[in-house]
Amino acid sequence: MSDVIHSRAYRDLRAALKAEWRARNAPCALCGQADIEYDGPRNARNSFELDHKISRKRCLAMGKPELLLDPTNCQPSHTRCNRAKQAGEAKPTMGETSEEF
Repeated sequence: MSDVIHSRAYRDLRAALKAEWRARNAPCALCGQADIEYDGPRNARNSFELDHKISRKRCLAMGKPELLLDPTNCQPSHTRCNRAKQAGEAKPTMGETSEEF
């Protein structure tokens, strides 16, 4: 089960979550910006990339590859944000601003 990300179950989960997040224009969970290009070209900076709250590397190290198929361990992100995070933990965002600046 170490090759979970290449499985049919993983591809189906990713497609379902992407469709759900696209429908509501979900923001990047890592930077908070709502400008993810859900249909953008693969690997483009602002394109969609599925982020794992607990990284793939960590899931495998813990012997829990099933966490890669857990929707609660998944969140939308920009490619650039997810790549910057790498296998680390997500940094908290600043949150909502109290007023427009």
